[in-house]
Amino acid sequence: MSRALIAALACTMAAVVAPPAVAGEGSGGRAPTLRERVDDLQQEIDSLTEDIEDLGEPVEEFDLFDQCAYTIGVTQYGTWGGVTGFYFGPGGMGRRPALAMDMRGFGRPQYDFLAFPGEEPPSIECNEDAGEEFTDG
Repeated sequence: MSRALIAALACTMAAVVAPPAVAGEGSGGRAPTLRERVDDLQQEIDSLTEDIEDLGEPVEEFDLFDQCAYTIGVTQYGTWGGVTGFYFGPGGMGRRPALAMDMRGFGRPQYDFLAFPGEEPPSIECNEDAGEEFTDG
């Protein structure tokens, strides 16, 4: 897939190459030869291939993050000092809003909190849940 993407990008770059008058300035005023253009494109392909290989590890880390992360729906109930809310303080005389997990499923929660599993290290269980083997290397 990545090779096909690189080849398509190389073809696009070949179509957008600078006009011969501009491209030939560095080669003594003459238009670059087909061999020079092919070499330039090969260098660009090699550079893009290296960039793709460099992105492999960050993409794997993001994939692990995506496998382990989930959201918890949370809604705020009550008001500060109002007639609704949860009792607090000495003798429970005041009222405050509180956050509660929104498990009812009716409507959307006010907030979505990002959460992760509580085990150490989380990647082992996350990989097992995703059907992948954990490798430390």
